[in-house]
Amino acid sequence: MRDDGASVTVARPPSGTPVPRQLPPVPAHFTSRTAELEALDSAAAGREDDSVDRSPAVTVVVGPGGVGKTALAVTWAVRNAGRFPSGQLYADLRGFSPETAVPPEDALGAFLRALGVPPERVPVELAEQAALFRTTTAGMRLLLVVDNAISAAQVRPLIPASSGCVVVVTSRLRLDGLHAEGARFVDMAPLPEAHAVELLTRSVGKSRVAGELPAVTTLAALCGRLPIALRVAGARLASRPKWPVARMVAELRDERMRLTKLSPVGEASLTATFDSSYSALSPHAARLYRLVSEHPGLTVEVGAAAAAARISENEAVDGLQELADASLLEEVGEDGYRFHDLVRLHARALPDDERLEVVPRIADWYLHRMTRANMVVIPMRWRISTVHTRYEDSPALFATGAEALAWLDERLADIVELVDETSALRHDELTWQLCEALWELFLYRKHYQLWIRTHEVGIAAAHRCADAVAEARLRCQLGRAYLDLGRFEAAELECSRAVELARGAGSRHNESVALDQLGVAAQGRGDFERAVGFFGESLVIEGELGIDRGVAQRHRRIGEALLQAGRLADAARQLRLAQKMFGEIGDGKAEALTTLSLARIDARAGEITAAKRELERAAAVLDESGSAVYQSDVLVAFAEVAELEGDLGAARGHLIKALDLCGPIGGLRVERARARLDALDTRRDQPQQAEPASGE
Repeated sequence: MRDDGASVTVARPPSGTPVPRQLPPVPAHFTSRTAELEALDSAAAGREDDSVDRSPAVTVVVGPGGVGKTALAVTWAVRNAGRFPSGQLYADLRGFSPETAVPPEDALGAFLRALGVPPERVPVELAEQAALFRTTTAGMRLLLVVDNAISAAQVRPLIPASSGCVVVVTSRLRLDGLHAEGARFVDMAPLPEAHAVELLTRSVGKSRVAGELPAVTTLAALCGRLPIALRVAGARLASRPKWPVARMVAELRDERMRLTKLSPVGEASLTATFDSSYSALSPHAARLYRLVSEHPGLTVEVGAAAAAARISENEAVDGLQELADASLLEEVGEDGYRFHDLVRLHARALPDDERLEVVPRIADWYLHRMTRANMVVIPMRWRISTVHTRYEDSPALFATGAEALAWLDERLADIVELVDETSALRHDELTWQLCEALWELFLYRKHYQLWIRTHEVGIAAAHRCADAVAEARLRCQLGRAYLDLGRFEAAELECSRAVELARGAGSRHNESVALDQLGVAAQGRGDFERAVGFFGESLVIEGELGIDRGVAQRHRRIGEALLQAGRLADAARQLRLAQKMFGEIGDGKAEALTTLSLARIDARAGEITAAKRELERAAAVLDESGSAVYQSDVLVAFAEVAELEGDLGAARGHLIKALDLCGPIGGLRVERARARLDALDTRRDQPQQAEPASGE
């Protein structure tokens, strides 16, 4: 309100009429919502002192059923009631109970009577009621809470005329039509985990849950962090003082009973709450709601939704947006949508004959998109799945390899869920193909735990298909994870089995890859002669198959093994041949990785300047790869060169940066970098012998 001393006339109800104070009480244990309360403050403050704009401030609080919209609106209204001397009005429009939804004329009539208009003077027609309401409220400072609205048409007549009024509307729908009235929108999501735990703790009592904090956190998650569900869970525990929280958690783990167990006694059940939102959907959106709920992961992309329902992406966008507008989905980014956990349970409980077809449809969509991403990351690599052949003449789906890797990384959790789900449903062909398509991401980003777990599932699926070629390929991919982790015995077991499978199936390419990795394992054990032997066998096969990149790669492997064995001249010949071949076939990343080893050789020969120049060129290429692993490899090479130059401080700095990049990933690279850093620190801490005096 004005603080400048200016005279302001505030209209009040007619003499003798009590000022309306209709707000419900503030809900018990109201928790958090600081950002949403501040948004309501901002919306109300934006109009109350504006002498030009004569319209009132209208704010629409939007969110799914049970998220606490009413609690927020009422809490804010009660805290600010003193700013509205003309009174506070409240109406529950029951918009999501179609059989009892309140017509606007009923709500408006009640408002007029509360403001002192005699019942006999309240008009019958809505237009006349609205006109009288605007006249009556002119100059007033009223606060109105309009709860559970289903449409802009239901709300519009209830908006007063005075700029001193504030209207707070709650709805599960966005009510875009109120934008013409200058409405602002406040979106509500489930409580953050910490605040959901706080609400439960306040409901049950700190002393009661002190020893069960992990169980309380789990309970909050099972309640979907929805205040209505948290309130019910808290009330059930509070009324059963001998129950541990873990017992409630055990009850709610059964998804089939969770909605029922979290329904308030004597009130509309959670199922009924969601039913009312579902019943208002168009047939197209309702079908999408049912089918998309089968998406195994958290975030549903437009393309995946289109695949689930076998519709165009434009049709999927329309349906998903309708679901988001109804607060049954949450928008995530530009083209992603997410179910609330309890809403997903509701959608999955609805009957639909297409359900069993949805997971393979979505998995197939992911397989194609992953393949197209992989073709940008490593265009020339050999693939078992034939999906890539459909896109060989198509434009690239991603502009750069880094962009493709970012998408794969972002969707990894969903892909892992799909691997598990397709395996459980025995869609084995899809399962092993999804695993194969994870190669580029795992090679660059090294998610070792998920790498091993998914490939164990994929290998079992390929085995059930009796597809020896696919099984051999996945065993090689799993073997690479073990190599990176320094688990050489496990890698040898996988790759030896892959050699057997490949030879039995006549898959020379798989045989070559497995032999190559057996060479890496031997090199890791320090058996350089055996390593060179395996690499040589693999090189012969690559040459027979006419795979120039494979031949170049094996020359690089032999060169690195010889370098590690101290045979610098032999190593340089192999590495320069590999570098030349990679350059001729246009594999810039492999050429740059080969350059790292050549730079080490130059540095050991005292050619420090040349070595640094080579490393700078390699870094320029590998920095663009999007791989923290490759970038850390460059830094380790710089550290080795700096150490040979005698600049231990620079070497230490490079190693620290390398560990910052690859430390979270883990594996043999990290162990070796830490060991080198420890060795440097030991050298730095050792006292240096004094130079002998002149003449001694």
